[in-house]
Amino acid sequence: MKQSVILLVVVMLAMVTVIALGERLGNLSSDSQVYTPSDDIDSPSVTTKDGYPVFEIVVPDGWTEIQIRATTRNFEPGFLVQQDGTFVLNYVPTGNTVNGRKEYQALGTDDVAQWDGSKWTFGHDNLQSTNNQVDPWDCTSFTSTSGDPYALQKEYFVYRTCTTGAAADPTWATGTSDADPWLYFNVQAPAETEGQYKRLKWNPATSLTSQLQPGGTPGRSVLFQPSRSVLGALEWMQENHLSLVWTYSFEGVAGSDEHPDGQRIWNDMRPVEWRKVRVELEP
Repeated sequence: MKQSVILLVVVMLAMVTVIALGERLGNLSSDSQVYTPSDDIDSPSVTTKDGYPVFEIVVPDGWTEIQIRATTRNFEPGFLVQQDGTFVLNYVPTGNTVNGRKEYQALGTDDVAQWDGSKWTFGHDNLQSTNNQVDPWDCTSFTSTSGDPYALQKEYFVYRTCTTGAAADPTWATGTSDADPWLYFNVQAPAETEGQYKRLKWNPATSLTSQLQPGGTPGRSVLFQPSRSVLGALEWMQENHLSLVWTYSFEGVAGSDEHPDGQRIWNDMRPVEWRKVRVELEP
């Protein structure tokens, strides 16, 4: 009896130690308990800070391309900054106003763009506008510490890509367009057992159209994984980002998917999961 009491005390002390070092993480089954360090719950290192979202999109028959976008400010415009021919910053609205005009934050930096009453200041390289414009992206003349040539471009999204590999905006693509998206789609494999599908890695050198079966494949599934190479992705591409919205739209030979009133149809989407690294599937 004495040994049983001692054993029980040891077990309870061990459980208290585990609980003190970690927190309960869900119920995997009725008889399982999983504990994880508290800091990984408060600041997850695998999924929400530096992971990759994985999306699965079912493409109706007849569509041959998917346009994919992400925004952090509900489609309120920000702007890209090009310095000496190189894209360096992506500013998004902060929701604040300074001197009666909107304020913008450069993703991944502490640089803030705001109106000082007579000109726009941008934080980066002591960049300032020399012409009076209501919106910063309309400014065309600047001064800076380096003296480098600058250009600004209005941009609604923090992320753009399409499944044919064509840049969403060839001129400004390196700012928000993904140069290395991973996309897999399934097509029926006639040589295999009926009903099976084979996933193929997207080849950016060819169009999605050329990789489909004649007539398309009804209900084909596309597995999409963005890279983290666009400006500011380290900051905004997080599972716990409060205002991040992902959308997609279909295109075909006749054009984009449109509502009867003529507006292009955009569908919202949510990751099916987040991963530390992107899913590797055989080409």
